[in-house]
Amino acid sequence: MRNINTYNRIVIKIGSAVLSASNGMVNHKILAAISEDIAWLLKHDKEVLIVSSGAIALGRKKIKLPKNLSLAESQALAAHGQIELMSAWKKHLNKFSIPIGQILLTPRDTELKLSSRNAKQTVSKLLEAGCLPIVNENDSTATDEIKFGDNDLLAAKVAKLIGADLLIVLSTVDGLYTSAEDVQTKKLGSLIKEVNNITSKVKKMSGHASEMGKGGMISKIAAAEICLKNKCAMVISSGANKKPIRGISNRVKGTWFIKK
Repeated sequence: MRNINTYNRIVIKIGSAVLSASNGMVNHKILAAISEDIAWLLKHDKEVLIVSSGAIALGRKKIKLPKNLSLAESQALAAHGQIELMSAWKKHLNKFSIPIGQILLTPRDTELKLSSRNAKQTVSKLLEAGCLPIVNENDSTATDEIKFGDNDLLAAKVAKLIGADLLIVLSTVDGLYTSAEDVQTKKLGSLIKEVNNITSKVKKMSGHASEMGKGGMISKIAAAEICLKNKCAMVISSGANKKPIRGISNRVKGTWFIKK
């Protein structure tokens, strides 16, 4: 099913390069459009959870560090950038009277029995209270996780944890293309519209990690594999579209991962 109205518990993952520019500034136009669509989902009685990247990217606004960061430098940027990130979300969601709650996790936190139970309980209480949970990787203390993923894997594991039936991944690309070269030309015929199983052929299409994000299409395919194993649909679409979420159902461009 490619109609988002048929899904009830929805996780929305927004990549670093969608929310921020290379200079560390928030892309307020895109964030405003996403926030408006989140309000639309909530108005239609959908349960929504956000997984938002961007802390490290936004940390560059006032802290000047080299382009190629060490682990410690990445964590320092994340500590500052997380404040910028949540402030930006609060600013835009306040326009729709949507309260927010911050949850910082690592993918490991979704797997360990005690921490995963606590995380699930926190999310449940926030949803019950009408408060929008915004999850980000705990980059200021993470080690291995900070090096790869750009929250794609975290989003898939969070979707599994809370029993979501749809994961929406908003990226800088329209979806999965047959090759890295086709991503550059955006050749419509080479955009894969639907994937029902993650095969070796699908994995070969994923190319390389993006510059600002750490995972690119590689980690999105890994996230899709987790979703398909747990009866959760997933869709990749561009966050730069006019109606980035509510327009997904009618949009030609985008890749759906749906188990048949």
